[in-house]
Amino acid sequence: MLCYNITMNNDNLVLNILKKNPKGLTAYEILNRIQKFKSIQPMTIYRSLKELKKTGKIHKSNKNKTFHQCNNADHKEHNAVLAVCDNCGVAEELKTTIFSKIIKPVKTKNKFSFKKFNLEITTNCKECS
Repeated sequence: MLCYNITMNNDNLVLNILKKNPKGLTAYEILNRIQKFKSIQPMTIYRSLKELKKTGKIHKSNKNKTFHQCNNADHKEHNAVLAVCDNCGVAEELKTTIFSKIIKPVKTKNKFSFKKFNLEITTNCKECS
């Protein structure tokens, strides 16, 4: 059973729930967990997720629409690279140095800038391989 201080602000509640879930959670899974001890509306969760994403504390997987805690300790804006298991959904944030070196110099016909990017790699984790 998870125990949370109900006086915590919503952003911290969401972040603490994500810290305990390496597979990540959807917005409604987060909502259901918080509603066990606090009355809260879906839009409140979405506002918290938006703020946490904006401040770099979480990342969103587009594959399974789950949110994950950022592994970058200082939460400075950075290019997120997530590896997501096709089978079980566990996700891990990877170091972006090598990906940045490969992607940033790419030239495109429409002159896209790759200074800021998010990359998601779907594969199988060690447990599922």
